[in-house]
Amino acid sequence: MSSKRILASNIKQNRDDFELDPLNLQPPLFRYGYLSKTLDPPKSNPEDTSNYRTVTVKCLFKGCG
Repeated sequence: MSSKRILASNIKQNRDDFELDPLNLQPPLFRYGYLSKTLDPPKSNPEDTSNYRTVTVKCLFKGCG
């Protein structure tokens, strides 16, 4: 990817109104409750390409590591 495209994506994802796709558009592991996603809060400097906004994926299945 070009640095301009990465920067544009980073700025878009760091906006306060950015949201993950709705649950009905997620893969079955998320829809059926085996995994969950949490979007970390926006970063203070969205133009810093080394400072990505991350999504935490948590396993909710019994016995999952």
